[in-house]
Amino acid sequence: MNIKHLRQSFADLMADGAKILKTAEDGKRELSAEEKKQHDEILSKAEGVREDIKRTERQMDLERQMTPINEGASAPEGSKVSVGKDNSEGHEFAGPSRHKDFLQAVMDFTTGRRSDKRLLPYRATQGSDEQGTYSDPFGGFLVPTSVLPGVLSIGADEDPIAPLTTKIPMRTPTVDINARVDKNHSTSVSGGLIVTRRPETVDGTSSRMQFEQVHLAAHELFGLAYATESILADSPESFVAIIEAGFNDEFAAKAIDERLNGTGVGEPLGVMRSGCLVSVAKESGQGAATIVTENIDKMSARIWKYRRAVWIANQTAKPQLMALVRVVGTGGTTIPYYSPADSENGVDTLLGRPIYFSEFCKTLGTTGDIILGNWKEYLDGTYQPLQKAESIHVRFISNERTFKFWLRNDGQPWWKTPLTPKNGDTLSSFVALATRA
Repeated sequence: MNIKHLRQSFADLMADGAKILKTAEDGKRELSAEEKKQHDEILSKAEGVREDIKRTERQMDLERQMTPINEGASAPEGSKVSVGKDNSEGHEFAGPSRHKDFLQAVMDFTTGRRSDKRLLPYRATQGSDEQGTYSDPFGGFLVPTSVLPGVLSIGADEDPIAPLTTKIPMRTPTVDINARVDKNHSTSVSGGLIVTRRPETVDGTSSRMQFEQVHLAAHELFGLAYATESILADSPESFVAIIEAGFNDEFAAKAIDERLNGTGVGEPLGVMRSGCLVSVAKESGQGAATIVTENIDKMSARIWKYRRAVWIANQTAKPQLMALVRVVGTGGTTIPYYSPADSENGVDTLLGRPIYFSEFCKTLGTTGDIILGNWKEYLDGTYQPLQKAESIHVRFISNERTFKFWLRNDGQPWWKTPLTPKNGDTLSSFVALATRA
């Protein structure tokens, strides 16, 4: 049994003896015959353990005082020591108690009790007679470690769409918004009203306006996480803040994904599934997974109010976009379609309008890899903004805390169909490029 276990055994015996005495003291009585017998046995065992401790400590003192034989010196016959395998090699602090064992080994070494072979010193490259951080016994234990504040993480994509949409505060879980049916301008631009020129004595032609309703119904988006009270108390970082920041990223990412790709069933309707989306076909003979200047020109020609529109594309489309140029004049002067931002806080542009890149757009060559949108025509309805709460009761017996985050919202393009102009191709507030397979 090593010195550590002997000392622990002695301490346990002393505690057992003190417990017997305290029981009698609390009862305001003398020790019974049985208690006296038990106490005497404990003291006898403790005396034996104390002798073992003294014997082991003397052995350790002698080992520390031994002077090693100098290299090259000959030892008397019969006193030579055979050098066997270096048992220190390959030994590590491992297992469930590795931290406890390491700290105990450091304490034993610094108090002179013993030197654990697992605390291997490392020789300096220049010499071995100086104090330094290269060797734990000669200074390394004195150098503290620290944890820098903050947590390294990859944040979610910024949402360039959110500031551009039309915000609808929802006072009730469902909201109906009246809209004029004015997406066919072949006879009327106002949803049915017409004006005509007439002679003075001819009755005017009557007309009336047609309406529809845009329906928003709040759906819940929910997040849940648990954390032990130990990590909440012991972590050098605010673990609550870490969880909150993580969920903020998740909710923001979900919002942009749903505005683009949402099904409209139990969640917002994305523009890619909207009835108003205009899809521009690829060019004849166009290669797979490519974008050509004609694609961009035709998309810009099909958007309603181009001066308010922005581009959003997958990162895989960027090389194709950067290669697009327009040839001007007989001299062959080229004008690039794509213009990188001229400052850190600037925005890249494509054909004069801002372009953003998002991982939630489809991969290059697929419908939705590049979208041109007038996001003012997208309704963002919010019934309950992002809420958060925590509870110690859900997993009280497990000593864990519960964190929940939720919001209730809906969203959709309010255009139900593309706009049919008096002359020309249909227009829309959202235009995408068809698949190039």
